[in-house]
Order: sequence, then structure tokens, then C-alpha cells
Amino acid sequence: MRLSPIKYAYDSEQDSVLKPYYQKWVWGPLLEFIPESWSPNSLTFLSTSCCALSFLLASQANPSFVGMLAAGFLVFAYVSLDNMDGAHARRTGKSSRLGEFLDHWLDTLNNGFVVLGACFAVGLEPFLTLLVFSATNLAFYGVQLELRYTGVFRMGRVADIEGNTAVSGLYILIALFGREVFLAEPISGGPSLALIIGLGVMGQALWTLFTAAKRLDGKKNDFIPIFAFCAVLIIWFLTGAITSSAALAIAFFVNPVFTSRPILARVLDQSTTLMDGIAVLAVVLGLLISIFMIDSIAMGWLVALIMIAITSRYAFQTVLTLLSESNHEVP
Repeated sequence: MRLSPIKYAYDSEQDSVLKPYYQKWVWGPLLEFIPESWSPNSLTFLSTSCCALSFLLASQANPSFVGMLAAGFLVFAYVSLDNMDGAHARRTGKSSRLGEFLDHWLDTLNNGFVVLGACFAVGLEPFLTLLVFSATNLAFYGVQLELRYTGVFRMGRVADIEGNTAVSGLYILIALFGREVFLAEPISGGPSLALIIGLGVMGQALWTLFTAAKRLDGKKNDFIPIFAFCAVLIIWFLTGAITSSAALAIAFFVNPVFTSRPILARVLDQSTTLMDGIAVLAVVLGLLISIFMIDSIAMGWLVALIMIAITSRYAFQTVLTLLSESNHEVP
């Protein structure tokens, strides 16, 4: 595949509350200790490894003190490395389209690791977990779609850095006091703390989605496939014809499948509309077959496997294409 001369660099408009402090007191000083011989992509892969391991520790049925402390540290390591890899690329002159793709595309997986891990850790019930997960997936998609069309990466005062810091703190609280603290009702007879936090996260995510969609007034059709997929998945869950574990497994791959459209369109000028359509068709057929078949438990996992196949295809083909391009400085 011949690479187009598309400009993949972008402007950043982040008004993060915590980022200036982290850059001054944590990320800036730590960056000085990273050897220039290290590739930026190695930091990107390391950040994803930290995030995946934090999920494995946080999702344990009976989390240990040491495990939850480690999970909290690993989330903080993830968000730090995720913000340091780009700075390391710029200072070493090793920025590339491959690095740009890996940075944003692997975050489609990391978003799932963080959100799902936090929901499991506080004991949020499956349906609410699916709703929170769907909202954060849509918000992530909205931010990347806006970046694709405007070339500007916009995040508000409370966004990914603040969210990941909160999850890190949440894991430490569980290590110290147990998950029971989140199952308690702050007001007797009222919602649990876990439910309040879940609704807050969902509200923040939907607001991020709304503001991004508002700025993309002429591009609202781009939201249809991912909205349709999430809606059908939620309906499928409500029918009781799919297990909660299969539904959440499918939801995990919503971001790497659908958010590949704006990412690959920006980095490679490549359309993923066909794969979006296949994913939507798969979940619709899965719902229909599950409703009309007596034994339909396997359908949920079959759709999850289809999502994994699409995700793997994107990763493999894109990396092969971009490996042929020499590293060069960001334009």
C-alpha cells in the first residue's frame, strides 16, 4: 500500500487540571532518565502492558491488599508513560505515523482496561457496567472523530488524566478499606457509592460526547454505526439471551473496531466503513438468533470473536503498512 502525504500531526487543546503539575513534577523529571536509545513505541507498549496488568489485578473476585496497591501504581504508570511517549519522540526526533497510530489505537484497548477494571473493582452490577462502558466508548469515539476532522485533540478540565488518576486512587482505597466502602450507601436507603460514581462517570462521558458532536454538526452520520451497535448490544443484554460476560467482552472491542475509522482515516487516509458494517450486522444477527434459538449462549461469544478478528486485522495490516515508512520528525 502506498502511503499518502496526509499530515498526521495535530494540535492539542487540553485544559487538564492535573497535567501542568504532572508535567512539572513527575513526567518532565522522569523523562530525563529515559535513554535516547529507547524507541518511543517501546514506551507506548509498556504503558499498555501496565494498563492490561492493572485490569487483571483489579478484576479479581477477592482482590488482595498488595494486588490493589499494584493496580493503582500500574494505572498511574500507564497514564504517565502514555503522556511521555510523545514527548520522548519529539525530543529524539523519532516521531512517525507508526508511533502515532500505536499511541491512539492502543488507547482504544486501554480505555476498556481502565473502565472495566474500575467497574469490576467497585462491584458495579453488570448492566450498569455495560451502560458506563458504552458511554465511555462513545465519548472516546467522539474525541477521536473530532481529531480526525479538525486536526485538534480537545479534552476538557476533567478528562483522561483526571479519570485515570481517580481510578488509581480508587484502587488504593480498595486496598486500604476493601471494596465494601463502595458498596455502602452514603444515605441510608439510597444508592451505593459505586452506583453514584458509575452514574457520574456516565454523565461526564455523555457530556464529552455531546460537546464533540455539537462541534461536528455536519458529520453526525459518522456516529450512526457505533450508536446502532451499542443500542443493539444493550437490547440484547436486556432480553437475557446473552451472558453478562459475553456482552462485556463484546463491549470491550467496540472502541478498537469503530474508533479505528477516525484513527486510520487521519493516519492513513483509509476507510473502515465495511468493517463497521460487518460488526453491526454481526451484533444484529446475534440478537435475532439468540431470541429465536433455544440454545443461544454461544452467539454472544461468536460475536465477540468476530470483533476480535476485526481488531486483529486492523492492527496487523496497519502495522505492516507503517513499518515500511522511515521514522521522521513531526511536520
